[in-house]
Amino acid sequence: MKHCRKWQETLWLDVHGELSPRVRLEWEKHLEGCRHCYEERTQLLHLLKNVNEAIPETALSHEDAGALYNAVTRKLRAKHNGKSRFREWLFDGYIKPIHALAACCLLIVVFGWFGLRGLQQTTRVGTISDLGGQEQVIVREIDLLENLELLEEMDTLEKLDQVLRS
Repeated sequence: MKHCRKWQETLWLDVHGELSPRVRLEWEKHLEGCRHCYEERTQLLHLLKNVNEAIPETALSHEDAGALYNAVTRKLRAKHNGKSRFREWLFDGYIKPIHALAACCLLIVVFGWFGLRGLQQTTRVGTISDLGGQEQVIVREIDLLENLELLEEMDTLEKLDQVLRS
């Protein structure tokens, strides 16, 4: 429908027999005056007739028809009741309440686990005077080992100082 884009939906509804009586009157008036729409309607009806002859309609089983009817009426009721898109997405769509509950429980377990492990890893800050005699010696030796490079550099500086003075 290059010429009459506003009638495109009406054309599809017409060839499928879904037009209301009021719109059908307007459409027929338009077809009397528009050769392009009339030709396109004729071509489309011919095409649909050929397709229907080539591919016969498959009948829905009683269960499938009932499921389809229930799905359509549920959607229409939800739309009619003004159900919000969020509630529709949450309860009728991808996220089910049980999935959300499971995700929350998982998050609680994970944060709880890391929270407890974080508390266990904290160390108490104490002073050397809180330790016993042997522990104090070990701590001093550890400090010496950690600062060994600095002490070696100080030794080198002292020897250099003695050489310069003499």
